[in-house]
Amino acid sequence: MWLDVMSPYNELAFNIKLANILGLKVAVYWAELMNVYARVVNKFKDELTQNNGYFELDRTYVTKRTTLTEEEQLEIDAGLERLGVVKHKDENSTNWITIDVEKLCAILVDDNISAIRDVQKASKLRREDTTRAKKIAIKNNLFAALRETDPAVLTAYHNWIDALLEAKKPVTRQGLDIYQNNLNGYTTDRDAKIKILEIATTNAYIEFAWAKQIYEKNYTTRDGMTIQTNRPKVGINKNSGF
Repeated sequence: MWLDVMSPYNELAFNIKLANILGLKVAVYWAELMNVYARVVNKFKDELTQNNGYFELDRTYVTKRTTLTEEEQLEIDAGLERLGVVKHKDENSTNWITIDVEKLCAILVDDNISAIRDVQKASKLRREDTTRAKKIAIKNNLFAALRETDPAVLTAYHNWIDALLEAKKPVTRQGLDIYQNNLNGYTTDRDAKIKILEIATTNAYIEFAWAKQIYEKNYTTRDGMTIQTNRPKVGINKNSGF
């Protein structure tokens, strides 16, 4: 029984480079597509020639082999078609396809970063995944660099980093170290730290001095004591040198 379950028939190898460029689903789908295509070439080569390179794909079978729904398969087809790798026979015959293996190979052997990004952009298969993955990686890297131990202050830092990423102004790890040093050197008061970070979060300020200036204007007295105030926040000129 276990021999049947663990049989190579129930396994599927995929191209890692394709997965890195266009995503895991694309790589898994293409692997099964190549399996089907190989059987067609070996057993039905004459029919393949008669149909100008088009062969019929059993979407249900591909779903069973890959777990990809028919909708997901067609979405991948559309992306690969933008690259000239896959083509449907016509709009009403989406199960009849032809593939250009050499074209995909040419894409995979090009290690130029700019070329890879062009492929991802043209296919529209990895745009959201790539952006999201990059943002998550940057965020996790910054979170790991935080030295704060107070949970509330740490949460305030997380919110600030999220705000900067959302505003497309991510801070570097070096910049984060400088910010933490500046904040810790300015105050040891927990509430003051949180308030400064809240100001920085609301305004997506990347520089400590900008948030500090608003904090001192709206939340401290002349002698530096922290106060509570409902006075409106006042923006500052980011080019003022502060």
